[in-house]
Amino acid sequence: MIQAASRRRPRELRVHLLNARDIEAYWFNPGRLRDAVRKGTGGRVAVIVTESADPAVVTDAMRDAHVLTGFNLPTDRMADMPDLRWIHLVSAGVNHLLPLDWLPGRIALTNSSGVHSELAGEYAAAAILMLNFRLPAHVTNQRRGHWDQVFNSPLTGKTALLVGLGAIGGSAARHAGRLGLRVLGVRPSGRAHPHADGVHTPAELPALLPRADFLVVTAPLTHASRHLIGARELDLLKPGAGLVNMSRAGLVDYDAMVRRLETGQLAGAIIDVTDPEPLPPESPLWRTPNLLITPHVSSDPTDYIPRMTRIFVDNARRLLAGRPLRNRVQPERGY
Repeated sequence: MIQAASRRRPRELRVHLLNARDIEAYWFNPGRLRDAVRKGTGGRVAVIVTESADPAVVTDAMRDAHVLTGFNLPTDRMADMPDLRWIHLVSAGVNHLLPLDWLPGRIALTNSSGVHSELAGEYAAAAILMLNFRLPAHVTNQRRGHWDQVFNSPLTGKTALLVGLGAIGGSAARHAGRLGLRVLGVRPSGRAHPHADGVHTPAELPALLPRADFLVVTAPLTHASRHLIGARELDLLKPGAGLVNMSRAGLVDYDAMVRRLETGQLAGAIIDVTDPEPLPPESPLWRTPNLLITPHVSSDPTDYIPRMTRIFVDNARRLLAGRPLRNRVQPERGY
């Protein structure tokens, strides 16, 4: 049993992995994780790591666990795990678990935010460059066998509007600034960010959209942010603006986006997220002009597991010491 920091030191830490067979990129290796936690905690406690694949089945090991990690969780079975004190999500997003009213107050919920930021910032920079060079239009013309010299101007002095300034949005802002762009950010707090020339609240979005040459969506998906970028917001963008969505499909009204790509109101769009995933062959998105689709690869590095392990081990140390955990999800915010 995990003890509070002021009480006797715990003798063991029991970790249970829910390694979903269909999400292999997120698999923790039980032996390697055990060794990493043992090393990271200085061998002060015995570390026991167990594993199962089906979140609908609460195994005996799960019932005894202090820590649970995975993607899909037995949200309706928390009472069956009385010793559970911490759940770590292998993803950064928690939208698949909303609302978080199933989470007991005794359990801390953390995510893997930060694993994705370096690669995601580079993707954002690449997407902005592709939009500026009108590559979605050139790809569309190539498919049609149509020669059309669509020219462009340099990036310097243009404006990128980042909706979301968390770890991924902050990295995207840093890379956008390096390209010579003016960077405006939107986040609920409106708090300044070192890589943004100005930060505003979502209520100010209508005034900001007409200033954007590139709209980059990196916000978390919650009930409040669903279709945050809808038909009204797309109509506020200047003619010829470009759109990047690298967060969650539900943040953007794709039907409205398609219509504006077809008419040329949007010069181009690059999306890394769809609903459903994989995107079925019959989806009209595949045939939408001036649209590039990448298959949810913008932010998951090939060394995802080692990066996530570092976050996990650091939080294991914090848990054992009775200190606040990193990447703690706030149930009232939904992220």
